[in-house]
Amino acid sequence: MLALFVGALDATIVATAVPSIVGDLGGIDLLAWVFTAYLLTSTVTLPLAGKTGDLFGRKPLFLVAVVVFVAASMLAGAAPSMEALIGARALQGIGAGLIFATTMAVIADLYSPLERGRVQGAVAGVFGIASVIGPTMGGWITDVSTWRWIFFLNLPVGAVAFVAILFLMPWTRPPREGEPRIDFVGAALLAMAVVPFLLAMVWGGDRYEWVSVETAGLLAISLVALAGFVAVEARVAEPLVPLFLFRNKVFAVSTVLLLLTGAGMFGVLTLLPLYLQGVTGASARLSGTLMTPMMIAVPISAAFAGQMMSRTGRYKILLIVGIVVLSAGMFSFATVDEETGRVEAIVRMVVMTLGLGVTLPLLQVVVQNAVPFSVVGVATASVQFFRQIGGTLGVAILTGIMVGRFREGLDEAASGLPAVLDDPSALLNESVVAGLQQRYEASATAADPAFEVVLAAARVSLADAISVVFVVGGVIVACSLIAAIVLPELELQSTSPAEMARREAAERAATGEGGSQDA
Repeated sequence: MLALFVGALDATIVATAVPSIVGDLGGIDLLAWVFTAYLLTSTVTLPLAGKTGDLFGRKPLFLVAVVVFVAASMLAGAAPSMEALIGARALQGIGAGLIFATTMAVIADLYSPLERGRVQGAVAGVFGIASVIGPTMGGWITDVSTWRWIFFLNLPVGAVAFVAILFLMPWTRPPREGEPRIDFVGAALLAMAVVPFLLAMVWGGDRYEWVSVETAGLLAISLVALAGFVAVEARVAEPLVPLFLFRNKVFAVSTVLLLLTGAGMFGVLTLLPLYLQGVTGASARLSGTLMTPMMIAVPISAAFAGQMMSRTGRYKILLIVGIVVLSAGMFSFATVDEETGRVEAIVRMVVMTLGLGVTLPLLQVVVQNAVPFSVVGVATASVQFFRQIGGTLGVAILTGIMVGRFREGLDEAASGLPAVLDDPSALLNESVVAGLQQRYEASATAADPAFEVVLAAARVSLADAISVVFVVGGVIVACSLIAAIVLPELELQSTSPAEMARREAAERAATGEGGSQDA
């Protein structure tokens, strides 16, 4: 949990330091890569981390993960240029991907499926706390010192985590026959499939049009590499992602559920700061404060759901209720406008994230309970992988819808306004708004409306666009209700992980290597 804390903290702490980073290093045209590089490498690393942990045990991989993350944090803090910072962030993403995948799999090594629900609640609490204090801590550190300490902060916490893992964590390794082999060809093909896809999602509608040669080329490369990856995985002895997992109904349905909930939920979560700052006029720090109750709701609902699952051994009804609450919270934003009060917005956000806290942690346990223990690391990493892919896809689609609707609203409000203000993110920066005002007033005629009228129209258009996005996101999440209903409910095993490993080893010895896989 210490290692997980620094990884989760680093995902949120950097955003508030962006102005200081650009002011110190320059390279504003490369700024997006500070986040994109982290996203790409952390996503690609997940399946490889899951498989490596299954082959060699989680402890050595965890130690490597912490070392990589801490070393990358040191390089990021000492970065002399934006290019060096991007390289360090890419390395950080590798460490973070290893940490995230390994932490969740360690839970499966140490606890029976019946016990894992309550532990997942504690893990969700770490994510919630890191999310709450990350932006505030980033702003505070930048104000009192320098943005470099945002990264240096990881060093002491990472060192404590390393020592704790080294001396206190058991090294559990599933019994295997023969030498373990890593599927490097499959890993390379998976990277070739994932990276172009993510780049298409990040750049589509921004750097390149969605219907363009560049976007189509990236997606084509991704599809060809994916086909090659599937062909290789069907033939190698130790596949990176065993294809038999997709014949497991619980695993297959859960991946669909994760894709849909990830796409709908994380797509709208990225727009909440835009709503709070761009529509209600809250400052960056105030918007972080307003989102605090929402972040606290996640670990509370996750802990409650985990305890209920551990006590009753049931999970299906919890998932269905979680999805219904999540969808209801998202649909409640359909009526927000520029007049909606902040307290009312907080209530809606809390309802939404109460459902999220129930849904996502439980799926991890559901999948771990349904697959052979020998591949629990791969299955766990796959859960996070599909959630990440769904979230990236949702952010791309819903942001595109929001920007398009925003510009349409400006067109309807008054002709010529999009030429002045066509990017909703401009409403988040007071200096940008002041610059737009100067440009507008310098070229405006007596017949043109005052800039305050333009700004008010922009806020109305943004509120309308965000309400549409929440409806679309709610529909996407509501569709996952079908998957939750058809999801098989298996009995949560109370057998210890060590005993499960021994039983599977005995089965393999009796029936051959494919015995447990076919089961």
